[in-house]
Amino acid sequence: MADQPRTDSQLLAALYQPARQGDYPRDSRAFVRIDTSLRVYWHSLFDICPGLLALSGPDGLAIFRPFMAWAVEQGCSFNWAWYLWVYVWLQQSAFRDAVDDELRYSLMAASAARWATGDRSRQRGIVLGSAALPDLVCGWKASSLEAGRQVERFELEEPLPAPAAAFGYFTSATGDLSEGFPGWTDLPR
Repeated sequence: MADQPRTDSQLLAALYQPARQGDYPRDSRAFVRIDTSLRVYWHSLFDICPGLLALSGPDGLAIFRPFMAWAVEQGCSFNWAWYLWVYVWLQQSAFRDAVDDELRYSLMAASAARWATGDRSRQRGIVLGSAALPDLVCGWKASSLEAGRQVERFELEEPLPAPAAAFGYFTSATGDLSEGFPGWTDLPR
């Protein structure tokens, strides 16, 4: 049978490797299930950071498919750090020379915003630093029901030491940088 019903667990390999979507006929249930599942990730990447489409073309697949395969191979989690892993992948790809500071800061801001809306710890904010950029990007959780999360870019008078990896982070319990610099933590995998 051309289109046997498949469970999601049978389609898992195709979800991790978007290029395998082509293994299924476009009108098959399997193709539609894979496509629907992957669209969530596609939109959360390109809707938030549309500058990536300028690099890859309007469908984004030149970035999306190879990044997803790399992320699975590397064991990267798709949590708040996902956008920063995209940058790490871009630096290893043919797009390396096309990535500018504006896109770097955009990816950092997307990560900070995702942390600020998704983290459930008592920490009030996250501070992101990049070995390639002088400024910090901070994401702060909403301080009231009426307020939204805030993402800010900070230029410090005295720069912090660069993270050992492409990015580092630390969290803040206060909602400002008054606690000082505790050191960089590597991105979660």
